[in-house]
Amino acid sequence: MAKAADTLTSMDKAEARRQQVLEAASMCFRKNGFHGTSIARISDVAKMSPGHIYHYFANKDAIVEAIAKREEHDLSQLARKLEADEVGGSIADRLMRLVDDSVDKFLDPEHVQLHLELAAEGARNPHVNRILRQSDAVVVRQFLAAADRVGLPDGVDRAEMKARMMMVSVIFNGLMVRATTGQIPDRKTLIRLLKGVIKVLVEGNDGNR
Repeated sequence: MAKAADTLTSMDKAEARRQQVLEAASMCFRKNGFHGTSIARISDVAKMSPGHIYHYFANKDAIVEAIAKREEHDLSQLARKLEADEVGGSIADRLMRLVDDSVDKFLDPEHVQLHLELAAEGARNPHVNRILRQSDAVVVRQFLAAADRVGLPDGVDRAEMKARMMMVSVIFNGLMVRATTGQIPDRKTLIRLLKGVIKVLVEGNDGNR
C-alpha cells in the first residue's frame, strides 16, 4: 500500500514539474516569441536545469505539442459541457450558452498572445503546423460527436455540421485577432451578436437548402 502511495506521489510530482515547464514556456513564448525562446531561457523561468527539462520534453516542439494538448483538453471540456447541458435544447441553444465563458477565455490577453504566437509559428514550421492541425481535428471530432448525440438540425448532415462547427471556430479565432487591436464591441454587445451569429450559422438556412 505504501509503495502504491509513493508511486502516486511520484507521478503527481512529475506532472507538477511538467506543468511548471509548460507555464514557463508559455510565458516565454508570449514575451519573446517562439524563435526568441530557447530551452535555456525556459529553464531560467522554470527555475530548473535544462537537463531536467529534457527529462520531460525531448525538444521545444515537444513542449509546443504539450501546450496544444492542454488547449485541446480545455476545449474538449467545453464539448462535454455542451452535451451534458441539463437545460437541453438544440445544438445551437447549447452552444449559445457556452458563449459567455468562451468569450472570457478567447479575450484573455495571455491566451491571445500564446495562441497567435503558436499560430504564426505553425504557418512557418511544418512540424508545429502538424501538431496544431491534429489537435484541432480532435476537438472538431469531439464537438461533432456531441452534436450527433444531441441531434443535428433538420436538413443538416455530418459533413455540413462539421463545416459549420469549423466556422464557429473561425469566428472566435478572428475575435482574438481583433482583440489585439482593442477594436471589439463592449462585452454585452459582443455576446449578444455572437449568440445571434451562432444561432443562424448552426441551424439557420444559408440559402442553399
